[in-house]
Amino acid sequence: MRKSITIPLVLLLAAQVFAVDIDYRIGGHMGWIMPDGKVEEIAQSEGKWVGPTWGVDVSATFYPSWKAMQAWNGAGVGVGFSYWNLTHELLGQAFAPYAYMDIPLFKSKHFVLGLRPGIGAAFMTKTYRNTVPEEFMFKDYKGENECIGSVTNLYFPEMLYMDFPIAQGWSVGLAGGWYHISNGSLRQPNSGYNLFAAELALRYSPNGAKVGSATYRDNGERNKAKTKRWSVVLAGTASGREVYYKDQQRFFVGSVHAAAYWHAHPIFHLGGGVDVFYDGAYIQRETLFQKTHLEAAQAGDCWRVGVSIQPTFVVGNFTTGVHIGAYVYDPVKELEPYQEASLSPTGRVEKPMFYAYDVLKAGSAGYPDGWLYTEVVLRYHLPWHIFVQAMMKSHITKVEFVSLGIGFYY
Repeated sequence: MRKSITIPLVLLLAAQVFAVDIDYRIGGHMGWIMPDGKVEEIAQSEGKWVGPTWGVDVSATFYPSWKAMQAWNGAGVGVGFSYWNLTHELLGQAFAPYAYMDIPLFKSKHFVLGLRPGIGAAFMTKTYRNTVPEEFMFKDYKGENECIGSVTNLYFPEMLYMDFPIAQGWSVGLAGGWYHISNGSLRQPNSGYNLFAAELALRYSPNGAKVGSATYRDNGERNKAKTKRWSVVLAGTASGREVYYKDQQRFFVGSVHAAAYWHAHPIFHLGGGVDVFYDGAYIQRETLFQKTHLEAAQAGDCWRVGVSIQPTFVVGNFTTGVHIGAYVYDPVKELEPYQEASLSPTGRVEKPMFYAYDVLKAGSAGYPDGWLYTEVVLRYHLPWHIFVQAMMKSHITKVEFVSLGIGFYY
């Protein structure tokens, strides 16, 4: 765990050097894990939230005089470190360094309301591989952690907070939000954790500065209207994923995206586009995978096509957005759930474009992925109209895969 502590310390030092203003925050959090995936079986609490989980969080926010940050109502960027005790012996503990944006939505002398979206890594003390005896590895065994298959995982802390100043430089904060831990299906099993928690915190600015008080001078450039109102992008990503831990097989996944964006504001673009996905897991093969009935699989089963709306936020050369889409071509839906498909003469189940399914369990074994998909996309724009991209494709709470890629914008 030494690295997980060293990384945020180095970033804190960098923050102190480059920041105009800086403040520190320490808090305690408590919450519950959503009853989805394998966590219900471990906690023996089907349909009930698992908890309480508890822990501590420390962070530092700095407010550089970057034009992009001031366009966000004096926003800041920061680094933090969270500790979670997940209550149950088989769930263990999590140590999570992360980076975030601090975005004040409303500020007054006695109250601040804001958002803290973040991304980081979560290092887990309990996984499938250290909770099952060697002789039962990849076999049926009761008493193992089938929620997490790797020590290193992705960590997404997303919070809404309120701060109440109590003295010069000091404030008390309340926060609540969603925290996601999983490895993006890079290694199975990977049902992951979705935590909903509240936090009580103490915030301190050593210079007595108000949150988001950094200023800059641009001779009126900020108020000049942008002449370009539209942009288009073309991007591709690639990665690999495991599907079923007993198979121990890895498959290629990739995607292509084309979209157009309306520049509604310098910090907000609204777009729409077409997404094409390839998933090599849906080829005909010898498998123990029991999510789909693959005996009658066809070459086209690896492809899915969807259309999505793409609200996107702009911070300097970074853009980030949550894309929400629906499949217009999805042969996978006819192969799942596997129990129904295996009883069909064709090996497929007829489904319309839109159909009812359990949204919170979409993507779990024995449940359909459904017609709705989501993507979390982060892009960094380079010269020559090129950007690099990281994407997490999911079905609400279930991550399907994580991929990296490159794109072109104009």
